[in-house]
Amino acid sequence: MSGIDEKETHRKRPEQYELKNAYDEMVRDAVQEAMDSADMCKCERCFLDVCAIVFNQGYTHFVNTKEGELLKKVPSMQHGNEVELKVKVLNAIKLVSSFPHHDKDEIV
Repeated sequence: MSGIDEKETHRKRPEQYELKNAYDEMVRDAVQEAMDSADMCKCERCFLDVCAIVFNQGYTHFVNTKEGELLKKVPSMQHGNEVELKVKVLNAIKLVSSFPHHDKDEIV
C-alpha cells in the first residue's frame, strides 16, 4: 500500500473524535435565557444571529475531543467572565432585535 492509500484509509476510519467549540453550549444557554425574557422575536434565525454575534466576539475555544469528553475541556468561567458574557449577549440581542434579518410579518 502506498503512503497516499494509507492516509486515505486512515481518514476514512470511523473515529469518535469531533472538533467542537467548548463555549458552544454555554453561549447558547446564555442567549436562550436572555431571549426568553427579552421583548423580541424568538425565532430560530434571530436566536442563531445573536449566538453568531457573541461567538464572533471571542467566545470560541475549539477542541478535538471524543464524544462525551467535552465537559472536561470547557474553559472555566470566573464571575467576571460570566458578567462579560451576559453583557455581550444583551448587546447582541439589542442589535438583532433592532435589525432582524427577516420582515416584521415573519416575527414569531
